[in-house]
Amino acid sequence: MTSRKITYHFAFTDGSSWKYELEFDKDFRFINTKDTPVKPWTALDFNQCPHCPLNKTTSPQCPVARNLDRIVEDSKNTLSYTPATVSVMMPERTYVKKCATQEGLRSLFGMIMGASGCPHLDWFRPMARFHLPFSDSEETLFRVLSLQLLTIFFEDTGGGIGQCAEQIQARYDATAKVNHAFIKRIHAYCEADADTNALAALDMFSQLFQFQQAVRFESIQGYFK
Repeated sequence: MTSRKITYHFAFTDGSSWKYELEFDKDFRFINTKDTPVKPWTALDFNQCPHCPLNKTTSPQCPVARNLDRIVEDSKNTLSYTPATVSVMMPERTYVKKCATQEGLRSLFGMIMGASGCPHLDWFRPMARFHLPFSDSEETLFRVLSLQLLTIFFEDTGGGIGQCAEQIQARYDATAKVNHAFIKRIHAYCEADADTNALAALDMFSQLFQFQQAVRFESIQGYFK
């Protein structure tokens, strides 16, 4: 398979809608096919993440901001609680949910951010490939633990659940810095709160993982007994 296509469609009660036909290469890196004008908020050094290893000489734009630009442009004046019917059409199946706009955006943002080439978010790219729209906290915890264990397996570095938890926490700490900086980046451009609340919801998962680590993953351990 040379590429993969996923479509997100937001339908609103007033009859308006947003549609995003997204394409990813064989390694599930996002292919940005929209030639839109460059906006100041997408510049790499605009509210740049404090731990960003990229250089504006070779990467003048933040890859995540560039890939989210069209979505942010559509939703910049939308309130987070605006009701929508969100459909996610994937090659294997279609998901449909009536929810607040921010929940649909959280799901969409998370997939694109993991596939955009950000050095701190690229670890999520395999999970983005097996995207689960609207996942809840336990589903996300299960998937991220599986992701890290597979990473250890393929890298053949060994390590038990304790090391696995420490490694995931380190990755989420780096991700939290990206989310915090990105909230500032979008807040400087958008008037409403749907985008920033969607990112804030993504950031909650890093806090959730820290909590789950403290309680020794009790919420999912029972499934294996």
